[in-house]
Amino acid sequence: MKRLLDRLLGRAAVENAPVTASNRREPQSLQIEAERLIAEGNALEDAGRWADAEAAYRMALKLCADFARAYLNLGNVQAAQGQKEEAAESYRQALRLEPGYGAVHANLGKLYLDQRNYQNAAEHYAAAVRALPNSADALVGLGCALEDLGRQAEAVDVYRRALAIQPDFPGAKFNLGRILILLKQPDDAIKYIEEAMSVMPDHEAGHTLLGKVMGEWGLIPEALSHMQRASQLSPKDPNLASMSLFTMNYRVDSTPEALFAAHLQYAPQCCAEYYPKTPAYLNPPDPERQLKIGYVSGDFRTHPVSRFVEPVFAHHNHALYEIHAFYNHHTHDTVTESLKKWVDGWHPIWTQEDGAFADLIRALDIDILVDLSGHTEYHRLPVFARKPAPVQATWLGYLGTTGLATMDYRICDVYTDPPGLTERFHTEQLARLPDCQWCYTPYLDLSPISELPMMRNGYLILGSFNNPSKLNDRVLELWAEVLKAIPESRLHIAAVPPGRAQERILSILNRSSVELERIEFTPRLPYHDYLASITAVDVALDPFPYNGGTTSIDTLIMGVPVVTLAGDRSIARGGVSLLSNLGLTELIAATPHEYVEIVQRLASDPAQLAALRGSLRERVQVSPFMDGARFTRNLEALYRQMWRAWCERQH
Repeated sequence: MKRLLDRLLGRAAVENAPVTASNRREPQSLQIEAERLIAEGNALEDAGRWADAEAAYRMALKLCADFARAYLNLGNVQAAQGQKEEAAESYRQALRLEPGYGAVHANLGKLYLDQRNYQNAAEHYAAAVRALPNSADALVGLGCALEDLGRQAEAVDVYRRALAIQPDFPGAKFNLGRILILLKQPDDAIKYIEEAMSVMPDHEAGHTLLGKVMGEWGLIPEALSHMQRASQLSPKDPNLASMSLFTMNYRVDSTPEALFAAHLQYAPQCCAEYYPKTPAYLNPPDPERQLKIGYVSGDFRTHPVSRFVEPVFAHHNHALYEIHAFYNHHTHDTVTESLKKWVDGWHPIWTQEDGAFADLIRALDIDILVDLSGHTEYHRLPVFARKPAPVQATWLGYLGTTGLATMDYRICDVYTDPPGLTERFHTEQLARLPDCQWCYTPYLDLSPISELPMMRNGYLILGSFNNPSKLNDRVLELWAEVLKAIPESRLHIAAVPPGRAQERILSILNRSSVELERIEFTPRLPYHDYLASITAVDVALDPFPYNGGTTSIDTLIMGVPVVTLAGDRSIARGGVSLLSNLGLTELIAATPHEYVEIVQRLASDPAQLAALRGSLRERVQVSPFMDGARFTRNLEALYRQMWRAWCERQH
C-alpha cells in the first residue's frame, strides 16, 4: 500500500536555515548569485522543467562548489527524474559539507525507504528529526521506517508526535490508522482515516485502509466498495486489484461464475503491456533430468504458510530437484533461518522490480516456478504474467484461480476440487494430489489433550478461531440455529477486536433470538496461548463459504472436532479435504440443516465426544497432512508430470 509520504524536504525546511561556514567560503556576490540560481531552479521545477532546473543547480555549484544547499536541490531534481543513485550521491555530498543538515537526512531517508532499505532509512530520518524536531514530514518518514522494521509501538508514538505538531496532516493520520489496523484496533483506526479523508476524499490509501477496517469488522460488501474504489483510483496497481479479488471470496452471495469473471480481469488490467506472451526458453527439454524448482512467497517467516512449506522443503530429493526460494518480504526471523537451511538457493527479492526478478529466474534456468501466494499479500503475480519459467504453478496460499493464462497449473486435491466441479472456474489446469494439498507442522511442542470441557461444565461450548472476516451474516445465523437447538450451549469466538466488530456479531445473534450472555469473545493470543485456548472448546464450527485452514488443523490437533458445510468452490471445501483425510466424513454437512444435526449428535453423547477428543491428535499425526515424506514424493511426482508434458510439447 502506498504511504502518504510524498514530499521532499528541500525547500520549506531549509528556507530559513543559517548560512554556515561551508557556504561562506566564496565571495558574497557569488553566494548571492548561487542563491538566485537555486530560486530559479525551484521555479523551473514547479513548471515541470526538470532538466533546466538541474542545469541551474549545477551552475550554482560551479559558483559555490561547497554549497550544501545546492547539492540538496540537485538531489531533489534528480530524484524527481528517477535518477535515484545520482540523487543519493548528491545528498551524501551535501552531508559531507553539512553533516547535520536535517532536510538532506530526510530526503536521503526517503530514497532508502523507497528502496526498502529500512534500517538506513530509519537512521537518516532519526538524524532529520534531531535536526528538525518540528518537522512533521520527517517524523512521518521515521514512522514509516520504524513500522517496516517491525517496531510498531515506536511508529505509533512517532505518528502521534507528528500530529501534535501538525494536527491536520493527512499523511500522519492515514499512517497511524494503518498501523492501528495492524495492531487490531480498528475503531481507533477508523477515526484517523475518516479525518484524513475529510481532507483527501479520493485518496487511494484512504479507501484501501477503510476497506481493510471494514474487512476486520466483517462488513464485506462495504469493504469491497472501498477496495474497488481504491483500485479505480490506481487501476494498474496489482496489489489493489488483488485485494479486491481476495476479499470477494468472503462474500456469501458471490457465485463461482462471478468470482472467475472478476479474476479474468486482473491480467488485462494490471499486466497488459507484457501479457500474454510466449517467450522462448533455453531449458533443455529432457523429461528425466534434475529439475530446478523455484518457490515464490512473501511468507517465509512466522506465518501460517511457512508451517506447510517447511515439511516440503525438508523432504525434497535434492538428487532430482534443485530447490530455490525467492523471498518477497523484509522480515527475517527464526522461521526464515530454518527454511533457508533446506534449499539450494535463497534469493531475497523484496527490493527487486518485476522485470529484474523475471530476468533472475531466467538467468537461474528455473524449470518450474511455483507461486505460494495467489492474490494474497506480498504476491508477485506480475512476474508470473511475464512467464519467465517454462512451467508455472500456483499452490497453497490461495484456494482459487489466479486468472492468469500464463499460470499453467493449480495444485489442489480431489476433495477441494473433485473432478467436474471447479475446472471451468480456472485458467489453470488442475493438478490434483492424491490425498491432501496441505502438509502441516506445528511451531511448538503440543501440550497434552485436556478433559472434555462438557464433562466438568455440564453444557456444550462451541468455538470459532477463524478470521473475523469469515463470519458473515449467514454463518452467524446458522450458528444461532445451532445454539437454539442445543439449550444452555455457549459460543466462544476468538480474535474479534472489541468495538464495532463485536457489536455486529452480537446484533446478528440477538436478532436471531440468541441470549447474548451465551456469547464470549476471547482476544487474539500468542501462538502457544492460542493453542491452549482451543482446549476450552468442545466442538468447533467452520465458517463458509471461506472455510478455516490452518486454524482448523490447529483445532483438530488439539482434540477438538470441526463441523463443516461442504460448498461449491475450492475455498468452501477446505474442511471437506481435512476431514476426509482424517476419516471423519460424518462431520461434513451437505446442507445447513445437516450442519445443525451433526452438532446436536455430538452434544447428545458426551462419552463418544470425549473418546473422539482423545483420538484426534493421533489421527492428525498419522494422516497424510503430517506425513512430510509421502506428501513431498506426491508433489514431486506432479512436478515430473508437468515437466514431461512440457517436454513433449517441444518436439
